[in-house]
Parts: sequence; C-alpha cells; structure tokens
Amino acid sequence: MMRTLWIALTISVFLVTACLTQAAEPVPPDMQQPTLVISLTSGTEDLHAVVMGLHFGEHGLADGREVVVFFNVKAPPLARKELDDTVKCQEMPPVRTMITDLIKQGAQMVVCPMCAKITGVEADELAPGIDMIEDRKQIFDALHANSVVFSY
Repeated sequence: MMRTLWIALTISVFLVTACLTQAAEPVPPDMQQPTLVISLTSGTEDLHAVVMGLHFGEHGLADGREVVVFFNVKAPPLARKELDDTVKCQEMPPVRTMITDLIKQGAQMVVCPMCAKITGVEADELAPGIDMIEDRKQIFDALHANSVVFSY
C-alpha cells in the first residue's frame, strides 16, 4: 500500500513539473493568434462599412490579437485629427472616437500615401497615433504568415 502511494505521488509530481515547464515555454509563431488587418477602403459615403471595420477591430483587440487598421482608397480623410464628430453611423459613436479608442487600446494605424495624396490628405493632418506610410516595412512588418485581412 505504501509503495503504491509512493509511486502515485512520484508520478503526480513528475506530471505537474512537466506541465509547468511546458506552460513556461513561449508560444511558437504558428500557434499565435493571427494578426487582424482591417483594410478600410470606404469613406464618408459608406459609414456603415467604416464603423463595421472599426468595430471588428475592437473585437480583435478584445480577443488578444494584434490589430492593424490600413486607411486606403477613400478612407484617408477619416484619419484626419480634425474629423468632425458628426461623422458617425446612426447610434454608434463618432468615427473619430472609435479611432482614438482603438489607438489607446493598442491598434496600429497607417495610411496609404498615394491614397492620401489622391484624397487631399497631408501627413500633418493625421490624428495622433496614425502614421503615413513612408516605408513599406511599416505595413509589411505587421503582416505575418497567419495574418487575416478584412476589407470594409
């Protein structure tokens, strides 16, 4: 009886130690949550799409994911620091508030320079925390083998 108890205790200690050792190891990149890239292509003409994209980004952050919002095509004017609070969709918060909250929660936000030029947006007009892409690494470094891209 005593021998059986001793064997059971030894096996239990071994298993607990193995579990603790395994839990301390870093998660391999292929097992991490995918980076969520929100490609915002819509502008003020489709605020429903814009708000859906930003709201999806909120869900990604809440799920512990890295979130990147890419303002392109018609979206660069939404990245302006002077965006009016009337730019909103129905009962949702203003787009500017949603953007600010996402930045505070850790989302990365970048603007396509060619799209900004076409839509008349200058780098000094961008809200704090939003960067004009100056080097492709600013967007490509955020893309990984397991990145997921949603376009709105």
